[in-house]
Amino acid sequence: MAATLFFALLCLLVLGIVTLAIIAAAIFKKVPENEKWVVTRLGETSVMGPGRVIQIPLIDQVVRVDLGEKATNVQDQTCITRDRAPAIIHMLVYSRVVEPIKYASQTNRQRQDFLHLASSTLKEMVSVRPLDQILSARDELGAAVCGRLNVEIDPGLGVRIEKVKVMEIVVSKEILAAMAAPAEFPSECPACGAPLNVQGSQGQRTLKCEYCGFLIKL
Repeated sequence: MAATLFFALLCLLVLGIVTLAIIAAAIFKKVPENEKWVVTRLGETSVMGPGRVIQIPLIDQVVRVDLGEKATNVQDQTCITRDRAPAIIHMLVYSRVVEPIKYASQTNRQRQDFLHLASSTLKEMVSVRPLDQILSARDELGAAVCGRLNVEIDPGLGVRIEKVKVMEIVVSKEILAAMAAPAEFPSECPACGAPLNVQGSQGQRTLKCEYCGFLIKL
């Protein structure tokens, strides 16, 4: 009888230890270094991590927020340069979460608005630059788009734009051939009538008269 009672108590003890271990595993969690957890508990929202945290099952609503750099693909945007040349541009927008609670609560509409903002900002930055500058200074274009996005972005998204990288610029073969062809130079200045004894160069689009300083568009 005593042996049976001892065995029953031992089983209860083991069962209790296993139950406590299961509960502890369900409650005590570890948030990775590159994450924050946005936890809503009984109507109150807070940010947890990184490190050890307490999560109450069936009560806490958890949204895991990655703090690493995230790339948003903005591709096949048809843009018009200052000199009226069409170009199809593909870029990547790199962002990082700075306000986890705002980021966790953003809506699909806000995400779509951000993509629209990125597209319209790219087109605006391209529209004030000539095609040869777009092709030769991708990094400068990306920096300009990045700066404007950080000014215009919706604060409710909770992110900061880290950088913008222009991945690809597609221009028609006809336009590239026209850029490579020598410019056709007039024989005299339209302003003062002085002769223009100069040789053309590939890609040149303007010429300055040596006599009157008039800038001639080619």
